Amino acid sequence: MVNTLKASQQGLKIVDEARGKKRWTQEKWRQAAFTSISTLKRFLKGDRIDRSAFIGICQAVGVNWEEVAEPSEIQAIELPVVLSVASTTPSLADQINVLLLPSTDGYSKNQRGVWIPNLRCRKVWGRESFSEEVLHRLNDPQEAPILSLCGSAGYGKTEVACKVAMAAVRNNLFADVLWVKARDTEFSDGKISQSARDEALSWNQLLQEIAHQLDGCSVKRVHQRIKEEKRLIVLDNAETAQLEEILPKLNEMLNPSRVLLTSRFQTNASYVGLINIPPLEENCSYQLLQDEAKYKNVPAILQANTEQLQQVYQLSCGAPLALHFIVGRVFDDGTLEPVLSALEQAGGDVEKIYEFSLKTAWQRISDVTKNVLRYMGESDAGVTWEELSGTRQVQESDWIVTQRELGRWYLIEKETDAKGKSRYNLHPWVRRSLRRGLVDKWQRSLQEWKQITKWKYDIG
Repeated sequence: MVNTLKASQQGLKIVDEARGKKRWTQEKWRQAAFTSISTLKRFLKGDRIDRSAFIGICQAVGVNWEEVAEPSEIQAIELPVVLSVASTTPSLADQINVLLLPSTDGYSKNQRGVWIPNLRCRKVWGRESFSEEVLHRLNDPQEAPILSLCGSAGYGKTEVACKVAMAAVRNNLFADVLWVKARDTEFSDGKISQSARDEALSWNQLLQEIAHQLDGCSVKRVHQRIKEEKRLIVLDNAETAQLEEILPKLNEMLNPSRVLLTSRFQTNASYVGLINIPPLEENCSYQLLQDEAKYKNVPAILQANTEQLQQVYQLSCGAPLALHFIVGRVFDDGTLEPVLSALEQAGGDVEKIYEFSLKTAWQRISDVTKNVLRYMGESDAGVTWEELSGTRQVQESDWIVTQRELGRWYLIEKETDAKGKSRYNLHPWVRRSLRRGLVDKWQRSLQEWKQITKWKYDIG
């Protein structure tokens, strides 16, 4: 097997079309592929590059690398490699060979990592070594089969899980990554509210979602499919799932596969290893602030002195979400000092910083934007422009303003779903806060429910 590959002209057209659907810049693409910009440019010129980098670049935009490479470059696999269910962790070469075997039951083993969501942040700072540690522990056969990435809201658990999942696919450490997101729901005193318990992700719902991601296999075959190859299952927002029921059953099917949870709370089961996500280091928080300030042109942060930056870091508790909210507030105020004064009142409580940021944003956004934010707060999977237009009668000109306002305050996240369609979502903390009425006590009217039902019926 050669160690380098180059793209055909037809292959470059396939990749360009896939990237166009995602609307990615080269920088966004480079980050998703975990490669350098120079390597990406050589790929786009049709030059020969490292094989693993080539495959990673293709997988990042969801295309089969074999369709992109020059046909003469692809090496046929003559002998299949069969892994015993009871065997220890296979070698990297064995894992690569398994990935290239012909598909069975209609399941394409080349389409890997398609369920990994896009990173929420434009850039993720200061998580490289931590992500490597998590990936190493997931790939260590001596580790617990389930690892739980724990920490408060806004510390970037999902971003780390995304980076780990993409690296796992790119480095062929796992045959595939399956990603299940539990419902964003309300909390009361650090627990799921009683009214939302029945809506928490159940074992049967998890099985159904995994079966769907395994190319629509039957629920009965999920156990067998998980045992066949070493897969990574990510359960995001695990605190809103029925873990007492899920984890024991999941643990029974995990050799050689592994599970990564992201959760606000710790799980005490003996077969679950805990990894607490740390705050950003001080220099990384400065990099985040400076980069976002350059991107949004916020002179007050770009011109801040070391003492002010240190104060921002200490008051933000090193939480990436808090730092983003601070940039949004300074951008809107045009000055740093009032923001520092407000942060001091929060007394180092990161939840209070989030609340103060959302309440301030709510006071300053337009009524149309508030209307959209209310609707998005009730949605679990993000919304499309077509949905907002059809259910809320939001005009295109108003939508442009709404995107600008919500983007200024870091309240909206643009995603691309598995079909390449743009969706707009909220950070889980923002959604929970809207649902519990932090800024607005609101319920849909009967007329609004009718309008939503009519729209969904018409498009169905």
